[in-house]
Amino acid sequence: MQCTKCNSDNTQRLEVVYENGTQNINTQSHSAGAGIGGSFGIGGVTTKTSGTSQTVLGERAAPPMKKSYKWPVISMIVGYFLLSSGGGILAVGAVLIAAGGYFAYVAANYNKSDWPALYQHWQECWLCNKCETIYHQP
Repeated sequence: MQCTKCNSDNTQRLEVVYENGTQNINTQSHSAGAGIGGSFGIGGVTTKTSGTSQTVLGERAAPPMKKSYKWPVISMIVGYFLLSSGGGILAVGAVLIAAGGYFAYVAANYNKSDWPALYQHWQECWLCNKCETIYHQP
């Protein structure tokens, strides 16, 4: 595959660049301690860390993301509790439920109709390692 800008053959699919630039992190550490106060105590703790580390190039090559339902659902839950509590905040609860429902609908519609084509386009894109151009090659 040759770059459409500089004709270099030093190219990679974006999917490969993204996967090579992304690492999952899972670590665990143990600590112990002792203390003297009103009495003597010994304790220990285990900490776990997990997440993702990504290079700048890996982030640049990331696929299009689906829209999340997190905030619409939180909005609807808060709205429900405001409606349940009664008082002068019924209108706020109703607005939060309606807004959450609307944004959940928008996210579902995007994830069903727009995202698949965007993801397919991303799978057909390449990165030139010489001039850093990202181009589409079906």
